[in-house]
Amino acid sequence: MYCLQIFIVLSGTTLGLYFTGFEALIVPVTLGAIATALTDFDDRLSIRLRNLLYVCVLFFAVSSILDFLHPYKFLFILYLALSSAVLMLMGALGQRYATISFGTVLLSIYTMFGLGEYSEWYLQPSYFVLGALWYGLSSIIFYLLKPTQAVQDNLAQSFLALADVLNRKATLFDPDNTDNIETLLYDLSLKNSAVVQQLNLTKASLLTRLKASRANKHTIYWLNLYFLAQDIHEQATSNYLHYEKIHENFSRTDLIYRVQKNVRLLAQNCQQLAVCVVQQQHFQFSQEHEQVLHNLEASMNAWIVENPQNLEVHNLLLVLNNLHNVQVQFKNLSIEQEQYQQSYSRHQHDLNLLDDDIHGVQDLWLKISQHLTPASALFRHAVRIAFVFTVGYAISLLPFAKNGYWILLTSLFVCQTSYFATKSRLKLRTLGTVLGVLLGIPVLYFVPGVEGQLVLTIVFGVYFFYLRSKKYAMATLMATLMVLLIFNLKGAGYAVILPRIIDTLIGCGIAWFAVSFIWPDWNFRNISNNILKSTQATLDYFDAIVLQYQHGRDNSMQYRKARRFAHNAQIELSSMISSLSTEPSPNKDLIHYSFRYLVYSHSQLSYISALGSHREQVTDPQILDLLLWCKNTLSDVLLQQHALDETLIENQLNEIQQRSTQPDLSPDLRLTLKQISLIMETLPELIKLRKNLLDMEIL
Repeated sequence: MYCLQIFIVLSGTTLGLYFTGFEALIVPVTLGAIATALTDFDDRLSIRLRNLLYVCVLFFAVSSILDFLHPYKFLFILYLALSSAVLMLMGALGQRYATISFGTVLLSIYTMFGLGEYSEWYLQPSYFVLGALWYGLSSIIFYLLKPTQAVQDNLAQSFLALADVLNRKATLFDPDNTDNIETLLYDLSLKNSAVVQQLNLTKASLLTRLKASRANKHTIYWLNLYFLAQDIHEQATSNYLHYEKIHENFSRTDLIYRVQKNVRLLAQNCQQLAVCVVQQQHFQFSQEHEQVLHNLEASMNAWIVENPQNLEVHNLLLVLNNLHNVQVQFKNLSIEQEQYQQSYSRHQHDLNLLDDDIHGVQDLWLKISQHLTPASALFRHAVRIAFVFTVGYAISLLPFAKNGYWILLTSLFVCQTSYFATKSRLKLRTLGTVLGVLLGIPVLYFVPGVEGQLVLTIVFGVYFFYLRSKKYAMATLMATLMVLLIFNLKGAGYAVILPRIIDTLIGCGIAWFAVSFIWPDWNFRNISNNILKSTQATLDYFDAIVLQYQHGRDNSMQYRKARRFAHNAQIELSSMISSLSTEPSPNKDLIHYSFRYLVYSHSQLSYISALGSHREQVTDPQILDLLLWCKNTLSDVLLQQHALDETLIENQLNEIQQRSTQPDLSPDLRLTLKQISLIMETLPELIKLRKNLLDMEIL
């Protein structure tokens, strides 16, 4: 659907204008449409219309001001730098404003393409607005044709990401994977990050629909699928055991093979549900899956009878219980989805999703003011953009830089908020540009006709928008070819080939300098802050879980908020640690300890998630006391940095072990005790790794 929309837009701005005799408008109208496409953001109809109005006003104003200031080079460069920095800071208001700001900054550079070519100051800005209106009209029409497309796509991607997590978790139940458990757990943490990011996108799509009007039959169904995805994610990230021990005890049995098969079948359910969401089909639960789980349960019961003294099987019983819970949710969905679509009144209590939008002037100022400091990554990024625009435009005034605005364009796309992201873009941008130029030479030679080049412009443009979030190097290649063809309409196709490569290299160099020397975000200097933030979020999540063990289960927004923040903080920690090896002069010991810390931190969150997935009220005062003791110990040791009393930990673990062997203990209480012991068993190593990291940190 999106590619079809882009195809129609580019066809109109190229072939449409060419065959109607307005070929002189092709370049500005196409550039205006492209800049608007990069500001497109999923939202309801009223907000889309408002966004289009903002874009048109900003495009006209920014382009007009640059046209007026063009003769005054100092004022021009001053305005270009300051306006770009201010627009970048507008990203503090939310993702919607960030995309509009980026598109406006991009339009500032596009304005430089045609300065001095038009007889009246308002012509080029008007053509940009015409391109914006053309894209906006197509976007609104496609939204009206399929208003739920974004929700369905994001929800389907959430279940596909969950399938990836489950398939990766299934490898932990492979008896041959005994020497690489930490590597597998690290890979699992990366897959978990992808799930959380996709769930955040799904939440935003659902929230904007829920704001538009009262929930309809489709919205409530997808809302319940979103909550289902959250529940599956909490249970999929739950951990009840040390994987090394199950390999020691069960590698010669069929138990872990059967567990692995059940986990993979749940992944298949997630994949099937993703397809059903996109195609608006009914999810059908397979009875074969139920039989496979029944076989696992029978095999496990037989093993218990044959090995009554081996208590390690209780860990697998907890896994079995979790598998059963997820399967029941899929089965209920298969049965009840009709009721979800027909009635939503009984689900009104579920319609509360965390709203991050702006609410009044005070909230707007609060969002902006907290970024008006060098401590803010967004503020540092805005300053860097101002710097690269100043330097880039100054270089473009030199005689050799005839197309110097390409320097600014490259710097804008390459310069990211972190060194890691910028370094990745440097390589991909350079590679894509060079390949695009090399392929552009034969394209211009073998397709000399205007009509053929316009057709190729459309093809390359569609592929650019399709690939820009998937394969950046290929997207850059397509953008290079598209722009070469557009410039050829001015008779400058071959003329811009060599300058395009030189300007790209200069722009990449300026972006690299900015992120390396202007408040560089070296992650090895931010380890303590990231560890503290992640720890605080995890313990807040644990607090919310303990409250429900005390007072009873609920799915309130406060609980879901704590869970989401914990996983988001884990994503930031994972992203920071993953980027350490790309920074200058990486410390091998620091990287080693960081990766191990991420594994243990993720394991701790997994143990806590297991408690969250089974959060039923506990009336046993001793179990509650142990939960509170565990929570307070984690807070004292990890947040207050008190010394760990290992003797007390050992005594408590022995007491938990004795309680767990009581024959009359219920499965729920046994699970609670098991999770407390897992959390406390890994705590000493987690503290040791954290100490190593903080000792090595360079402040």
